[in-house]
Amino acid sequence: MSVIRRILFLPLVVIALNGSAQSGRAFLKEGDKLMAEQLFEQAIEKYGFAIRTDPKLAKAYIGRADAYGSLGRSAERAADLAQVAALLPEDPAHAIAASAAYLDIDSLVKARAFANQAVLAAPKNQAAQMALSRACLRSGDLDCATRASDQALAIKATTDTYYLHGIVRTATRDYKTAEFDLDKVLEWNHLYEPAYVAVSEVQLALYELYSGPTMKTRTLEKAIEKCTRALELNPQSTDALFTRSKAFAHQKEFAKAIDDISRCMALERTDRAVYLQRARYYHGFGQHQNAINDLNHIILADAKDVEALRLRAECRESNLDLDGALKDLDAAQKAMEASGAITSDERAEFDARRERIAQQIFEANREADPPSITVIKPFRLGDVAKVSGSQEFVEVSGHVRDRSLLRSITVNGKPADFAKDEKDPEFAVSIPLPADAKEIVVQATDAYDNFSSEVLGVERSEGIAPTIALTSPRPSGEREITLAAGKSDVFIEGTVSDASLIRLIAVNGVNASYAPDAPNPEFSIKVDLKGGDTFTLRAEDQYGNAVDQVWVVKRAAEVVAITKPITNESAPNATPVVKGGTWLVQIENSSYRNLPAIASTDAAKMQKAFSSYQIQRTISKKNLTKEQMERFFNVELRDLVRTSKVSTILVWYSGHGRTAGGKAYWIPIDGKKDDIYSFYNYGALKAQMQNYSESVTNTVVVSDAASGDASFFDLTR
Repeated sequence: MSVIRRILFLPLVVIALNGSAQSGRAFLKEGDKLMAEQLFEQAIEKYGFAIRTDPKLAKAYIGRADAYGSLGRSAERAADLAQVAALLPEDPAHAIAASAAYLDIDSLVKARAFANQAVLAAPKNQAAQMALSRACLRSGDLDCATRASDQALAIKATTDTYYLHGIVRTATRDYKTAEFDLDKVLEWNHLYEPAYVAVSEVQLALYELYSGPTMKTRTLEKAIEKCTRALELNPQSTDALFTRSKAFAHQKEFAKAIDDISRCMALERTDRAVYLQRARYYHGFGQHQNAINDLNHIILADAKDVEALRLRAECRESNLDLDGALKDLDAAQKAMEASGAITSDERAEFDARRERIAQQIFEANREADPPSITVIKPFRLGDVAKVSGSQEFVEVSGHVRDRSLLRSITVNGKPADFAKDEKDPEFAVSIPLPADAKEIVVQATDAYDNFSSEVLGVERSEGIAPTIALTSPRPSGEREITLAAGKSDVFIEGTVSDASLIRLIAVNGVNASYAPDAPNPEFSIKVDLKGGDTFTLRAEDQYGNAVDQVWVVKRAAEVVAITKPITNESAPNATPVVKGGTWLVQIENSSYRNLPAIASTDAAKMQKAFSSYQIQRTISKKNLTKEQMERFFNVELRDLVRTSKVSTILVWYSGHGRTAGGKAYWIPIDGKKDDIYSFYNYGALKAQMQNYSESVTNTVVVSDAASGDASFFDLTR
């Protein structure tokens, strides 16, 4: 570039820079005007233009920070004040302002950094030292906070420096110095409201340190007097109300403490500390349910709040909700274990409290009623068990009803299997039974040592096993059937003959469909043969005589399909035959003998559940007993389905329901409350209906049942 061109270029740059600066100041002026008119959003826009035009225009950042502050946008305000402190590092006032702004948004690292910047710029600046003390205090560095507050007080003793010094000394547990500092503040300025609250907090701390009753009483009186004075200056002071409530609580004046803390809530202070404090007062005042209600607010926001969970456990225990207390203790311990913040002493305390509550529950439920034993197997007539003469071992099963958990169930001295954590459990055990055995003795003992015994005489019956005859498919050889090519299941039908009633017909452990109260019954079942070439067919009579047949399955070879056109000669006037169809079975139990009545079925709900099906027939049954329900599904519905070649069965049940031990039950109209043996277990109903006929390909069971403990609407396919 030539010398002449360089000479001409420099004035142009200077002119451009001057124009840019003038433009930035123009935007700044417009922003200031909009701020004066309280048009904060428009002012922010103008200040932004000024900053983009001149990024070093500190006044634009200051103006925009003020606008952000007026709109409550604290994070943006802090960021702009930080820019000012960076642009003007020699002026500590800007770093002090940035520190305070970051302290307001709990950005403690940045707050301390800017406070340090201010102190480095002006070590003798009292405001800078106070800013550093506040930042260090909030971040927990008490040594730094102490040094800075001492330095600020040494520079000049004012009400503000004495107040800050007192607050820091309170945090370091130097309560005597803190009391002197805060009293000095009030001596110099009796209108300094925060100092009244601070000196009250110091008095509460001294109350915990003193052992003599006189000194304790004086500290509480002074705390109450100072907070009352603060409230005279500012009746809306929630800090004064909160602190005075603690002093009242120490005096056992729980009604006054609750009144003060409730006024805090009325003034819209509803943070965790307020709810927790009022819960403590309610607990001390004996109003445990009110305490639980307050603690529920805290636990709803944080289900792992250990302090709230432990206090709620105490309140629930006092309120005799012992099960709830145990749940809270378990939740609190689990949270502490997960965080690793539990000590061996705390773990021992949890165990001791849990054991104490469990003992209270145990004693509260103590009763003297003996268990009631019902033996289902072996088959019995009155007090005589009918046992096959061929059996050396016999299965004994049944159930025991009791108001308490059971400790033991034995049969001829041998422990039976049962769920020890369930009431009214079922039991089962296989015991040796010599030929000369005269009795079977079932004994049960509950948790309170109440004892009951059931003695059955033994009578040996015929020892002939049932006879099984397979009618469909026809056997293709000795214990052999042939499965059509491409099929993975087979529908089996047959009969079982015996001099006695049959209690079990099953294939591979799956029960077949048959009429259990009919002699020599017919049976049917659909057998899944995926991955298998054999199946075991078992029949057992009521005396325990059993037979097992293992059948072999041969698979037919694939055939080539030949399509033959249909002509009028081969099928004159042919009419397509529609097989199968969809049936809806509606069971509506409403008129209960031992339970509340239930409203009629919601037809719209039922129609919605089955909207994708075209239903050919509806069978409605109302108010069925357990015996009627069993006969309907075991015999009546099966025979109707077989006759009509039904392909899809839809079942809708409405009435009372119950879940117990992981099983679901319908309650017949003669069902008894809390007696699951009077309920109808529909768990295997879908599989049972699949075994009605080979034509059945789909079953759907919908339970629209209301339970005493909860409502459920369970759709299973």
